[in-house]
Amino acid sequence: MRRATFIRILAGIKLVSNNVSIVENFNNKALVTIRVPEIVGESPKQFRSLKKVLSYCSYYSIRPDDDELVITLEFEWQ
Repeated sequence: MRRATFIRILAGIKLVSNNVSIVENFNNKALVTIRVPEIVGESPKQFRSLKKVLSYCSYYSIRPDDDELVITLEFEWQ
């Protein structure tokens, strides 16, 4: 994945949640942690967007933490 694609994905993620942590550029990878209360896909477009983000990830994890979900995404770029 190109870095420009990662920036576009990151901008979209920040529209969903303002609680985003990013560790960028360690060995051409970026680690993104998002805390959201829930994941809701109300339309086919939202489902496609989520599938597309997950397809760009080299690793992802979704786990509960108190009253929210912690989503960890790892991206690799060339």
